[in-house]
Amino acid sequence: MNVIGIKTPLIKPEDDLVEVILDSINNYKNLELKDEDILVLASSAVSTVEGRIRNIDAVNPSEKAKELARESDLDERLVEIIIHESDEILHPFKDCILTIKDGMLRINAGVDRTNVPSGKALLLPKNPKKSAAKLRRKIEAKTGKKLGVIISDSHVNPLRRGTTGQAIGTSGIKESLDRRNERDLYGNVLQITFQGVGDQLAAAAQLLMGEADESIPAVVIRGAKAAFSNKPERSLKIPPEKCVYSKFLDY
Repeated sequence: MNVIGIKTPLIKPEDDLVEVILDSINNYKNLELKDEDILVLASSAVSTVEGRIRNIDAVNPSEKAKELARESDLDERLVEIIIHESDEILHPFKDCILTIKDGMLRINAGVDRTNVPSGKALLLPKNPKKSAAKLRRKIEAKTGKKLGVIISDSHVNPLRRGTTGQAIGTSGIKESLDRRNERDLYGNVLQITFQGVGDQLAAAAQLLMGEADESIPAVVIRGAKAAFSNKPERSLKIPPEKCVYSKFLDY
């Protein structure tokens, strides 16, 4: 499997993201998209061109935001944005708030103050799956290639320090592979194993995307063990009652 980072100019709200990425790929010698390549895109780039940027100074914090701000030591205006973006507030901690966003555990509902100018906050794409499908259709129309697209965001795993990439929207590939009823090295039948391909590819791409000023919002993955499909994929999200972590949460 090959993982190729695509360095681009700074993505701005008025940009055509597909044009920027394809132009940047053309700047690489001997690189062009091929059938069954997977393009992983940073959620920050997608959010930027979708206008998902809030002016923090224009926000009037509610009493709930002020209370959570005192408990988390966050800017109360930022907390108001987090409340608005969250499906549910779970618990405030110092410098962050644990939330449910789009059926997933998210720190601060994915609201971020990095990769935007000072005084701004960047939100997650409104509908990452629809965004991934729209971008894939446009890229395929321009290149004539059959591709997969993943929108990736940084994610923190329970009881682990550090961020990894997580697929928050995919199109053109199956997000998971059902390995149940297959056998392991010793002939044991797998009972519950699903391989989270989307998240694994997002994590691989995140190594190149980085978290600071790398300016690599797109990664081409070639030769991945993934199943390509034009059919809408069933979400990887599971209800809290089926999650092994949920009983430890105040949910």
